[in-house]
Amino acid sequence: MNKRIECGMSGKSIRFDYLLWTKRLADRFGLTGVAFIKEDGSIKVIAEGGERPLSKFADRLSRGHLWHNIENFYIDWSDASGEYPDFRVIEEEH
Repeated sequence: MNKRIECGMSGKSIRFDYLLWTKRLADRFGLTGVAFIKEDGSIKVIAEGGERPLSKFADRLSRGHLWHNIENFYIDWSDASGEYPDFRVIEEEH
């Protein structure tokens, strides 16, 4: 059974390029979902897939990437809804 995670993160130097890295990572793990920058500048990621790939994905997100320093990170787990056919970066809050 597939699972769903909803992650939120904030930190210095987190911009749109972090979302693009998130998408590449999600594609590599075979996940579906969405990532976007919220009005307050933080990032929200909703991803669905197998529990193990999601866990690895969340671990990578929590550590950041290169010059992206994650200061705050949360994750909520639930059952997948199946609403996402692929993983996308969107420009507005979902």
